Amino acid sequence: MTLNETDKAILDAIETGANTASGILAALERNGISISQPTLSRRLSALQADRYVLVEGKGRNTRYKADNYNQYFSIPPERRKAVSYDRSILENYVPNQTRWLDPEVSQQLLAAGGGVRADASTYSRAIVQKLLVDLSYASSSLEGNTYSYLDTQVLIEYGQAAEGKAADETQMILDHKEAITYLVDNIGDIELDVREIRNVHSLLSRGLIDPAARGTVRRRIVGLGDSAYMPLAIPQILEDQLTLIVQKQALIDDPFERSLFLMVMISYLQYFEDVNKRTGRVICNVPLLKAGLAPLSFMNVDKTKYTKGLLAFYELGRHDLTAEAYAEGYAASASRYDAYVGRDREEAELEFKRRAEIYEAVKQYVLKSIEQGARLDAQEFLSAQFEKDEGKTRQTLMRRTGDIVESLNEGNHVAYGIGRKTFDTYDKLGAARKSTP
Repeated sequence: MTLNETDKAILDAIETGANTASGILAALERNGISISQPTLSRRLSALQADRYVLVEGKGRNTRYKADNYNQYFSIPPERRKAVSYDRSILENYVPNQTRWLDPEVSQQLLAAGGGVRADASTYSRAIVQKLLVDLSYASSSLEGNTYSYLDTQVLIEYGQAAEGKAADETQMILDHKEAITYLVDNIGDIELDVREIRNVHSLLSRGLIDPAARGTVRRRIVGLGDSAYMPLAIPQILEDQLTLIVQKQALIDDPFERSLFLMVMISYLQYFEDVNKRTGRVICNVPLLKAGLAPLSFMNVDKTKYTKGLLAFYELGRHDLTAEAYAEGYAASASRYDAYVGRDREEAELEFKRRAEIYEAVKQYVLKSIEQGARLDAQEFLSAQFEKDEGKTRQTLMRRTGDIVESLNEGNHVAYGIGRKTFDTYDKLGAARKSTP
């Protein structure tokens, strides 16, 4: 945001003691600046959004004061005063009294995600394939991974690494897949404790750090290159703090507040040598999935706001930016899972268990159609593909596979193991005809 002369005058008025709207208007008037109350309200809202002004209270009790956020972060990290881990943040957090997310925001997020599903395990399995790609891609992207969304989908579905990518980028995505799959497979039984956090870290860091450091407390000093924050360095205190994080999160009733708390505190503590933020991003989905809520995939989380939000928490103890990035990202991405939720539960479970066979049947349909020189009758072909199944199971597999066949296009064929040249050949075939014996 570029400050204009009126904005600067408003900030000057606040810094010199004007903390109400009427006081600010009077100060501006004394300096020869005349604006209306609505104009002032708009400017104050804009200044608040860009972290130049802090707002306290509501209605007639609203008070304004200067926000030092922009001034603070205009100083390069190497010139900012070193900031240590602040144990009081965690110690003073009282579950269900302290709030990093406004209750009204939590209600909005609940509505955005379509509400609570009665069966968390079934819901998690219904959305797992989409969550695997979404979260693996988005979380890795936040780490600077250059895999595209489609590359990520192909890697997760078929194990095919993208050309020209570094081995650690491929490994990072595969590690996300393993960690997310583990959580979804066990979501009904998982009780979030220190051991589970260590397990998830171990899965997320496989092949990326020293095996001895996977899932274990950090025993060396670490620093963050883009921050003046210096994490704790004593293993026993790290152990104690992670235990307290786990104890407090278990008492939080609101799954969104609990999720945000875990995401931020795991990142802040830096319990592990590396892969802390990734662990926080995956673990924060546990409260949501256990409650039968849409997950936070990070697909729509503003990268700049998320990164700056964590820095503000690390160095200033402020949670507002991170909470804003969390809420905006969740509201924008939760609806991505609506189509998956609407399906029959048994069908969702079946697709989850048999997805490899379904995708292979799609691929074989395309190859056989090319071999015959025309598109085969899909239902006749699929009836033969799933002849060993009976009744509703067979019908469901045929219907779901048929839907995918109908939806094949130049933008999604790779996800089913169908190469570009193969699809282009198939796409030029004539109308479907009955298969030949």
